[in-house]
Amino acid sequence: MEEKESDVKKAVRDAVVKAVEKGENLKEKVSEITRDAVKKTLEGTDVTREKVESVSKDAMKGAIEGTRKVEVDAVEAAKGAADAAKGAAEGIIEGTKQAGAKAAELTEHAAEAALDSAKEVGDKAVEVVKGIVTGFIEAAEEVLKKKKK
Repeated sequence: MEEKESDVKKAVRDAVVKAVEKGENLKEKVSEITRDAVKKTLEGTDVTREKVESVSKDAMKGAIEGTRKVEVDAVEAAKGAADAAKGAAEGIIEGTKQAGAKAAELTEHAAEAALDSAKEVGDKAVEVVKGIVTGFIEAAEEVLKKKKK
């Protein structure tokens, strides 16, 4: 029996592909789509650690798959993956907060889950994975800075 693809994964993957095709700012577009998808998925549910981890993994897998679909070369793919990952990370964190979750507690789980999914995908392009990790760390740092203000 085949597993149904999550709406979050599909939305993020499609957003990456469309943003690249249209020459849009990848980070901004993916962040926006991911935030909305995560928020929609978490709203009206009992937001648990497991739910946040699941939606985070789906969002990051969507970002990775989207960059794979449109990659031109390894350098561009790494840059695209970093931008997509950073946007996805910001979207995950914002969507979780907007859904009314205890963001401080769950953001760490969201980050861990997204990084785990990047590893699970088993991408052979080391630069792409480095870009994803870098993007996620930068996004987490930016969100923490915003919280302190």
